[in-house]
Amino acid sequence: MWPGDISPNSGARYVGILGAVEKLKTASFELEEERVAWEGLAASCAGPIRRLGAFLLVGFVFFVAATTAVVLFYNLFGPRYVEGAGVPVPQGAFYTTMLLGLALAVGGYLAWLFKSLRSYRGFRRVLLRGGVDPERPTAEGLKAYSDEQLLELRSRYERMPTGGFRDRLERMFGFHKGDSFSLGPLSVLPGTFEMGSLRIEWETQGILRSGEPMQPIGWWTEGRHRLLPRKPDEISKLVYTLRYTDASVRELKRRYGYRTERWYATVPEGKLFDAVRDLETSQRIHVALGRRSLVS
Repeated sequence: MWPGDISPNSGARYVGILGAVEKLKTASFELEEERVAWEGLAASCAGPIRRLGAFLLVGFVFFVAATTAVVLFYNLFGPRYVEGAGVPVPQGAFYTTMLLGLALAVGGYLAWLFKSLRSYRGFRRVLLRGGVDPERPTAEGLKAYSDEQLLELRSRYERMPTGGFRDRLERMFGFHKGDSFSLGPLSVLPGTFEMGSLRIEWETQGILRSGEPMQPIGWWTEGRHRLLPRKPDEISKLVYTLRYTDASVRELKRRYGYRTERWYATVPEGKLFDAVRDLETSQRIHVALGRRSLVS
């Protein structure tokens, strides 16, 4: 499971149902249908740079394995000009395996790229048919986002330098420095009244800034930054919760010390319970995801 892809098999799964989803003739989506379409669109945007690195690694492994096989073949069956000496391998054999490895890497990447863009265009059409802007998912509010994903995005925003991409998140989600979210410890949890209030606060901020232009989220941007809504299944909720809880624990350690057994003496009394809660939640999710990875 790589950091940007909370569901490694989601691309294949949602490409498989694309045909069925495209048959929807309704003028608008139910929330669950919209989330499935967003999940398919996001799954089509796996990080292109990471994918290129993965395919280059496959090509390199093929080159090493093929070169080893060629050397072994010549040493077993090639003509020996000096008894007991190794058999020289023609340079052409090395160049051939190198070119084959490169062709495998480039060809595999181009095939994935074609499939990814085709899937992206398909899910984009589905969202447009439902009256949803596929490049501006928050244009009609934050309803497509789960609490866990919004908190993960807000924790990312918290740690970003001023300007640049931070400004983009402010315009897109309504985040701002003076809202009621904080790390170290977390000031709000999913599914609570405070979370509902925070949603309203962010949506109100988005309405107040509706006259400002909102930058679109395209295939490349989503592949790099993971901003589109995702379907809130059990695994995705766990991963998002782990990310923002870990961020809170890191902030707690930075403020109150890395020896967590001494937090009772360093964390203010009103924050100690929440600090321990964040630490224990992070530990439990690490264990749960570790068990899942072992089972799978």
